[in-house]
Amino acid sequence: MPDQWGSRLDPWLIDESDFYELEKHADQMAFLIRYAILAPSSHNTQPWSFRVTRDGVEVYPDYSRRCTVADPSDRELLMSIGTSITNFCVAAAHFGFEPTVLYQDRSEQTLPAALIAVRETCAPPAGLRRLFPAIQERHTNRVPFEPREIDSSALTELNEFVGSHSSFVQFVVPGDRDRAADLIARADRVLMASSAFRGELAGWLRSNSSQTGDGMCADGFGIPDPLAPATPWFLRRFDVGALQAKHDRALVEHCAGLIVVTAEDDRVSLIRAGEALEMLLLLLTRLGVQYSFVNSPIEVDTLRSELWSMIRSPHPPQLLLRIGYATTVARPQPRRDAATALVR
Repeated sequence: MPDQWGSRLDPWLIDESDFYELEKHADQMAFLIRYAILAPSSHNTQPWSFRVTRDGVEVYPDYSRRCTVADPSDRELLMSIGTSITNFCVAAAHFGFEPTVLYQDRSEQTLPAALIAVRETCAPPAGLRRLFPAIQERHTNRVPFEPREIDSSALTELNEFVGSHSSFVQFVVPGDRDRAADLIARADRVLMASSAFRGELAGWLRSNSSQTGDGMCADGFGIPDPLAPATPWFLRRFDVGALQAKHDRALVEHCAGLIVVTAEDDRVSLIRAGEALEMLLLLLTRLGVQYSFVNSPIEVDTLRSELWSMIRSPHPPQLLLRIGYATTVARPQPRRDAATALVR
């Protein structure tokens, strides 16, 4: 890997053999948290913190990392908590633990969102264990996808997953693809017309050599190194809604499929939806299928209602993603050091 990537790459390089040198429970849990922080989050804000207990790990939302414009109700923040829980549970199963997630439905900031209790076992959950190799390989891929359908064997596994997680995940039927693309394009124009939205987004954009450990590096959007430093400045000053709408419409029209994540808007349902989302993303990664999010209609209330009506789900939509095949992502997005996410 190129040297200039520096600390951006380091959190993704975990030698699992190091776990077996650890004897103390607290050190083992801290090691598993290194996998938890590799989970996806809105704008790569990484809005989580962890506290090791004698039973396992408590997971806390970090509200200082909120996206107050794009996510004023903290729906995506809570789903991000769920993705980190899944990563922790998958890693725990790989290293011989059986994880159990206990949820806290009270929203006081001093309370954890969940406790992941673990116990050693000779038979950890096989469904979780098989996803473990995908944790370090999973990356959001924003490039155009190849114009081909999902392979039949991969589609069979995806259908089985959707069938077993139907409360949280469903396909957008092909006949609704054009309507979904239209909703995405309309939402892009609405959001990008807001200077507050653009300013918040720009605040989480990073140069490609950033050492901050969070946010979205410009190369993840296909922006070359020479232009990356000027991108936040440009975004704050210009409404790029028309360009974004045209770009996203093309991405959706040429992807292999669309998947929507649904859940009620309460705290526990959103966390559980995030857990299901990350299981889906790890499965996609294991199958060699790429994905990226196209959430803009869900961030505009009126268009979210239209999307909900279109998908005919009993639960409102929370996330929308496209899937397909493309060259894999070479540069991972940054992560904060796991130690900074630990609270005592």
